[in-house]
Amino acid sequence: MSRLFRKTLLAIVVVFGVSANATALLSAWLLHRHLTDEYITKGRAIAMAIAAASPDALVGGDAASVQALIDEFLHIEGVGYVFVVDRLGRVAAHTFLPVMPLSIPVVAVGHEQGLSVDDAVIPGRGDYIQVTAPILAGEAGQVSVGMDKAGIWRVMREAVIRQEVLMLAIFAVAVAVFYALVGSIARPLTALADYAVKIRDHDFTATPPPTSDDEVGVLARAMASMAGQLSALVSDLKQAVADTTRELKDSLAHIQAIIDNLVDGLLVIDEDGRITLHNPALLAMFGMTGTDPTGRNLCDVFPEALAALAVAPRRKAGMAASEVQLAGGGTGKAVATPFLLPGEARGATIILVRDITVEKEVDRMKTEFISTVSHELRTPLTSVLGFAKIIRRKFVDLVVPALPGGEARLQRGAGQIRENLDIIVAEGERLTELVDDVLDIAKMESGRCEWDMATVDLAGITDHALKAAAPLAARKGLVLQGTVPANLPAVLGDRDRLVQVLLNLIGNAIKFTESGRVEVDAVALDQDIRIAVRDTGVGIATADLERIFEKFKQAGDTLTEKPKGTGLGLPICRQIIERHGGRIWAESTPGKGSAFLFTLPALTDDVAISACPLPPAAAAGMDEAQRVLVVDDDAAVRRYLETVLSEAGYQVATARDGSEALRLAAVWQPECITMDLHMPGMDGREVIRRLRADAATRNIPIMVVTVASSRERAQSGADVAMVKPVDELALLATVQSLLDGPAENDERPCLVLAADGGRKLARRFLMCPGEVTAVGEEGLLWQALEQGFAGTVFVPASLGHDIDLSRLSAYPGVCVIIIPD
Repeated sequence: MSRLFRKTLLAIVVVFGVSANATALLSAWLLHRHLTDEYITKGRAIAMAIAAASPDALVGGDAASVQALIDEFLHIEGVGYVFVVDRLGRVAAHTFLPVMPLSIPVVAVGHEQGLSVDDAVIPGRGDYIQVTAPILAGEAGQVSVGMDKAGIWRVMREAVIRQEVLMLAIFAVAVAVFYALVGSIARPLTALADYAVKIRDHDFTATPPPTSDDEVGVLARAMASMAGQLSALVSDLKQAVADTTRELKDSLAHIQAIIDNLVDGLLVIDEDGRITLHNPALLAMFGMTGTDPTGRNLCDVFPEALAALAVAPRRKAGMAASEVQLAGGGTGKAVATPFLLPGEARGATIILVRDITVEKEVDRMKTEFISTVSHELRTPLTSVLGFAKIIRRKFVDLVVPALPGGEARLQRGAGQIRENLDIIVAEGERLTELVDDVLDIAKMESGRCEWDMATVDLAGITDHALKAAAPLAARKGLVLQGTVPANLPAVLGDRDRLVQVLLNLIGNAIKFTESGRVEVDAVALDQDIRIAVRDTGVGIATADLERIFEKFKQAGDTLTEKPKGTGLGLPICRQIIERHGGRIWAESTPGKGSAFLFTLPALTDDVAISACPLPPAAAAGMDEAQRVLVVDDDAAVRRYLETVLSEAGYQVATARDGSEALRLAAVWQPECITMDLHMPGMDGREVIRRLRADAATRNIPIMVVTVASSRERAQSGADVAMVKPVDELALLATVQSLLDGPAENDERPCLVLAADGGRKLARRFLMCPGEVTAVGEEGLLWQALEQGFAGTVFVPASLGHDIDLSRLSAYPGVCVIIIPD
C-alpha cells in the first residue's frame, strides 16, 4: 500500500466515520423524538379512553369493574402501568403487582389543566412517561398511564445497528472502488517518484516509467527530458570543477612555493593572536628553524616587540611598522597590515619582516662617510670662499679705482671679473649651505645632534621667520604675511631648529611662487598646534607629495629641469619636526599652489609646569646641572621624586605616561631616567624597549621605581630597580652612581646577596664607599636584617624571583635595589 493510498484512506475513514456517526446520531435523535411523541399520543388516548369509561364505576364504588377495565390496556405495546385515583385521591385500581410503589407520582389534574405528561422513575422497574387524564373534569378522580421508555430505546438501538451495518457495507464498497481508482493513479506516481529519487542521486541511466496521455504521463515525459538536460549539465559541471580544482591546486602550490622561497619573513595571525601561517625565512630570522609555531599564541613564540606590532594596526585601522631584534644580533624591519577574511567578520593581521642588518650598516657607513666628507670639505671651502670675498673686496676697493677711466676694454674686463667673483662667492655660499645641510641631516640620523629644548612661543618664532624672509619676498613682489594668534599654547622645543623649519618652508614657498602671496597660519587642535605655510605657486603633483621629503629628491624632473635647491631642506624639516614629536606633510593642487603643514605637541598648563626641563624659577645657574627625567602616572610620586632630585641639584622633568616619556627623552636628552612599570596605555617595559631601540636614547641609564613583581622588574630591561617605597638617600645615591659613580661622602653600608661577593655583578652599581658585605644564602640575608642592618641591599635579578621583596623592603632603614646579573 502506497503512502498516498494510506493517507487518502485515512482521510476517507475520518471523513466517512465522522459523517456516519453524525448521521446515526441525528437519526437516533429524530427517532427518539418521534417515538416519544408516539408514546405520549398513545398514553393520552388510553388515559382518555379509561377516563371516559370509568366514571359510573367510580361513582358507584365498583372497584372491580375499574380494575377489569385497566387490565385490558396492559396488553397494548409500550404500556407499563395504569392506575386510577378517585376524587378523594385514593388509588381505586392499579396494575402493579403485588402492590403499587410509593414512588409513583400522583398528579392532581383539574378541569382547567386537561391532560398532564410527566416523567416517572420507578426504582427497579425503569423510566416511564406518565400521562394523566381527569375523570369528569376531576370530579370523579383521574387516571394515569405509564408508557415504558425501554421500548423507545429498544427500537432506537435496533435502528442504529441496522444503519451502522448499512454504513459499513457502503464504506467497504467505497474503499474497494477507491482502491481500484487510486491504484491506477498511485502506481505510475510511485514509479515516477522512484525515478525522481534516482535522478536526485545522479543516476541518469535509470529508465523512465511508461507514459500515458494523462497528466502523469506529461509529468513523466517532462522529467525524462529534465534528466537528460541535468545529465549534460552535471557532466559539464564535473569537468569544470575538476579543471578549477587542478588550477587551484597549481595556484596554491605556486603561492606556497613563493611563500616558502620569500627572502622576507611572512607571518599571519588571526584575531585572537594565534599564528595561522608562516614561512621558513621567518623561522630562520628568529632562530626557530625546525619548529612549527602554527596555532600557538604570538606572544609565546616571538619577541614582545613583534606581538605589540601585531596589535598596533588594529587600533589605528592602518599599517604599522617597527624595527625588531633578530637572532644573531641582526635587525629586522617588520610591517603589520590588518585585513578582513573574505566572507567573514573576523579579521587577521599579516606581518612582513625584512632583514635590514646590512642596510642599517650601510646606512651607518654612509652617514659616517657623508659626515667625514662634509667636515673635510668645510676647510677648503672656507678658504676658497674667504679668499674669494677678500679678492672681490680688494678688487673693488683697490684695483677698480686705479683703472684708467677712458679705457672701455679695461672697464668691460673689470666688470666681467667682478661678475665672476660674485658668482664664485654665491656658488661658494651655496656649496656651504649644502655642506651644512648634509652635516645637519647626518647628525640627526646618527643621534649626535644637540638639542636645546625649552618652552617656545610659536607666535614669536613665526614673527622672527617672517621678518627674516621678508627681503626675499619683496624682491619677487610677493605678499608675505602671517596670522598666528598670540595666545597659542607654548611648545617644548629647540627654538633655533623650529625657526630653521619655518625659514626653509617659507623660502621654498617664495622660491616656487612667481606671483601672489605666501601666508603662514597656525591653529590649536586637541593636543597639538598645526602650522601651515601656504603659497599660490605652481603646485606639486600628487605623486611627489611624499617623495619630496626624501633626501636629495625634488619635485619635477631633475634631469631636464634645473634643480632649485639641494634636496635636503625638507628631509631636515621632517627630522626636526618628528624629533619634536610632531608630523609634517604637504598638500597641493597643481597650478593653484601648495601648503606645507606640520604639528607640534602643545604644552598644557600642567605639563608646562612639570615637564619643562628648565622651570623659570630654577633656570638661572643650572645650565650645567645634570638632567633627570621622572616617569610615573601618580602625580604625588612625581612631585616627591621631583622635589628630592631638584633639591639635590638636578634638572628634573616629569612625564605622566609612556608616550610623553618617549617625547621628552627624545627632545630633552636626559642623562638619567626613573621609570614606573605599571602605567595606563604604554607600560614602563614598552617605554624602556623603545628607548633602547633608539640610537639617541639607548645609552641613557634607567632606574625602575615600582611596586611591580620581581619578575617584572627583572624583565624590564632597566639598569637597576628600586622597590617602593624608596629611601631618599638611597635614591640619590643610586642616581649618583648611575651618572658619575657613588658620591665620596656616601657611607651607607651595602649588603649583597651573591655567593661570589658580587664580583660577577655589574660593578657600576656596587661602587659603595661604605662597608660592603656579601652573603651567599638567603637565610644569612634575613639574619643580617634581624640583627639591625640599615643600608642598601643589592639583589641580583635572577634571585629576586624567590625572595619576599615586600617583607625585605619593610625593614626600617633598608633600601632594596634589583640589579642585573
